[in-house]
Amino acid sequence: MSLELDFEGWWQCRFATDPDPSDEPHGVSGPTFTVPGEPPFDRLVRFQDPVCPRYPHAGDVGVTVTAVRVGGAPAAGTHPLLGGRVDLLDGAQFNQRNLVLVDAPFQLLLDPFHLEISGGGVTLSRAALWDPVRPGLTVDDVFLEPDLLKPRTNGIAIQSAEVAEATGVMDYAATRAQRAADLRRLAAAEPDPVTKAGYERRIAAFDADEHLTGARLAGEQFMGMQATWSFPLNGTPHVDDPEHALRGTPGTSQPWPVAFWFGGYDVDTLMGYARGTLTLPFLAAG
Repeated sequence: MSLELDFEGWWQCRFATDPDPSDEPHGVSGPTFTVPGEPPFDRLVRFQDPVCPRYPHAGDVGVTVTAVRVGGAPAAGTHPLLGGRVDLLDGAQFNQRNLVLVDAPFQLLLDPFHLEISGGGVTLSRAALWDPVRPGLTVDDVFLEPDLLKPRTNGIAIQSAEVAEATGVMDYAATRAQRAADLRRLAAAEPDPVTKAGYERRIAAFDADEHLTGARLAGEQFMGMQATWSFPLNGTPHVDDPEHALRGTPGTSQPWPVAFWFGGYDVDTLMGYARGTLTLPFLAAG
């Protein structure tokens, strides 16, 4: 029997993109950039607690459990993890380093990857290790070892229909044009000079769509892109269920497979969408 937890929601990653170096703190030449009033980029992938979230997704960031199945059937009654908080611990980042660590443009090495799901008095967490016998390895240690990289390498889809369904973005150019119009309206009514300057910096990037083909391509391309991963969580498992709310026992000697995608990244808001499933071996009580 298995316990399957579907999750999805908006995430944030504040990072510089090509042609900026990956450690550029503010964004200079690429399609992502900080605006007045925001701190420097930190490159962290956040499922919760965004930093300076931008209109129109200021209240959207948060990945949660959307469905629970036990033995392939929907969990009976109200499951403690339904609606639970899904988080990435230990500072997850996309590691590409301007194609230094990878050999294809859309390869994204997500490291570290330590998934935590909590709700209803229950917490489950486990990391994905590059090599279980060498648990301290990071992406910097393994990027030249193809046998270790392959299980954690993503697939890629361009102009994904699933991403469009999840984000509601059916026309990339029209979405960016509407965003620019909305920001102009907000800027015109904004009394705070710092906030107003932030809107104006974003508007300038949209205005460049009409003149800079490369910038427009990047701004629209990410909105339809879908990166897909599937690998086991094989680190030390943590199961905290003091009140036995799970009504059963998760397996802890076996790996926990996770399959998920990240997509629909918006270079203006620095946010994208995620959807996936975590599967645990499970022995139901009784």
